[in-house]
Order: sequence, then C-alpha cells, then structure tokens
Amino acid sequence: MSNTVTMKDIAQKLNVSINAVSIALNDKEGVSTELRMQILEAATEMNYPFKKLNVKDTLKNKTLVVMIEDKKRDDLHYYLDLLKYIIDEAHIFGYRIFTEFYNFKNFVTPKCISEYHVAGIIVLGKISDEIIYALRLYNQKIICVNHSIPYFNVDTIITNNFLGGYVSCEYLIKKGYRNIGFVGEVESSKNFKERYQGYRQCMINHFHPKKHEFICLTKGIEKAVLNNDYRYIQKMLLTYRQMPQAFVCVNDRNAAIVIKALQYNGYKIPEDIKIIGYDNMEFSKSHYPALSTLEVNRQTIAKKVIRRIHEMIHENTIPETIMLSPQVIERESTL
Repeated sequence: MSNTVTMKDIAQKLNVSINAVSIALNDKEGVSTELRMQILEAATEMNYPFKKLNVKDTLKNKTLVVMIEDKKRDDLHYYLDLLKYIIDEAHIFGYRIFTEFYNFKNFVTPKCISEYHVAGIIVLGKISDEIIYALRLYNQKIICVNHSIPYFNVDTIITNNFLGGYVSCEYLIKKGYRNIGFVGEVESSKNFKERYQGYRQCMINHFHPKKHEFICLTKGIEKAVLNNDYRYIQKMLLTYRQMPQAFVCVNDRNAAIVIKALQYNGYKIPEDIKIIGYDNMEFSKSHYPALSTLEVNRQTIAKKVIRRIHEMIHENTIPETIMLSPQVIERESTL
C-alpha cells in the first residue's frame, strides 16, 4: 500500500473540502489567503508531493517575522497589544506572522531568518545596531517600530516623542497650571529622554524656570515601576517641600504608580494634583481615576507598518522614516 500523501489526507486533517485543497495546491483563485496558507503549511509538513507549485517560495513570500525583546514578552499593555493589531493587518494583506522574542545581550539570529523563510522583518522597540547588522546579512527588508538608529539606513516608524512631551506640558499650562513636574527615568530609554526634553522645552518657553525649579522624579523610577514599588516613589515625593500642581509622566505605568504614591501621602487625584500619562495603555480607561494620556493609535501604527513592508517587498524602495504625532486623550486625572 502506498504511503503517498493525498489531497484527501490534507482535507481530512484540516476539516476542509478536497476541492479547497486542490485550489490551494494548484495556486488558483477560490479560497481565502488564510486558508491557502494553512493548506500549504499542512501539505509541507505532511510531505505532499508537489508538482507545479514551489511551496517554500510561496510560504516565504507570504511570511513576516515580528521581533520583540524578551523582557517585553509580558507587556500586554503596549507591545503585545500592538502585535495583535499587526497580525490582524497582516492577514488583510495575506501575510502570516512569526513572533520571535530575542535576548538583547545574547542575541542569536532566529532560524526562520537564517534559513531564509521570511520575506520581511518587523522589529518592535529598542534594538542595537549590532543586531540590525546581523539581521541584514540575511534579509534587507527590515522595519523598526518605536526605535530609530540614526547611523543605519533602515526603515523606521516612530512617534514624535519630543512633541508628545511638549504637548502634554502645554495641555496642562493651558488649563492654568504653572508648577508642573515630570516623572520618568530618562536615561533608560531614548523615547523617554525625548519626552522629557519636550516637557522641559515647553516649561522654558512659557516660564523660563531655573534648573533647580524643575521637579523631576527620574532616579530609580523604572525599577520601581517594574516592581510596582510605589513606596519608593512615595518616599521620594516626601523630600519636596511643595508639590507640583501637575505631573507629566513618561508613560501610563509611571502615571499609575505616581497616583498610588500620592494617594498614600494623602493627596487626591485630580482634586489636588493633575496627572497625565502617555501611550493610552489598555488599563488607563479603567484605572481610578481614569488616566488622561497621549496616544498614537496602535491600529494606525500597524496599518503603516504592514503597508510599508508590503511596499518594500514588492517595489524598489528607498529607506524612509515615518514620524507619527501623538494626540491628547482627556480623562478624569486632569479634570
């Protein structure tokens, strides 16, 4: 008895019709891109004897890999949320998505890249120039999201973080506040530093404060946020004689923990102190009080990412930087 895999075997495995399998394997129209990819993957795994179609090339041309730093693996509020939108948008364009979490210090090129199984690479968040160089040895179709490397000619989609910091501060100034502090460990992230610089420039443009008049909580903040150690921030706040009327926070996590620390010290939010965050993380709506924040819509980012990498794969393109401007979302914490 022959052990040759048949269309019927593939159809039974996927619980689809033999006709659907035939259409996919003969590269004809009549099935969705998603089902076509499922059939081709199953056929490859089952060692179906292809005659007409170069399945490996077909799968490669419809496969993208998204790379995220390993420590962002549990970041449900931003990076994994953005990943969800990227996957949805990729499906519209007929792509499947592999996800690879990499170690920043001990980087190993993922097999799907080193074995040439993907058409393009999407990097979410911070990445080093050494890693970009390693990736480009295998694939030139790379797009970086939320991180730019000025000395590498690579496509990037970034947020105007300087503008975001400036807009946050000016939003509070327009509400009548003058004494505005800042929360965020600026040296832990280029994005954070740019947001701080925007806040600082806004304060200088409006009030010309002296350096000692800035109330900025920066040292050890990121570790406290990651460990949910609001007591560390609560003690830091006690060192100031006079509290600001409002705080610009580098992201919503910082805003949430500062609110907790201020409440522990007896302050009411927003009655006593206004707080604005950044990134419009999913919890910001349900937080008490609901967080005012800044946002570049993640669905918009996902659309830009997939459309750009689709262009890069199918056209002769020149690397470009797409910069998106954030918008204020007003909620209870600044009312």
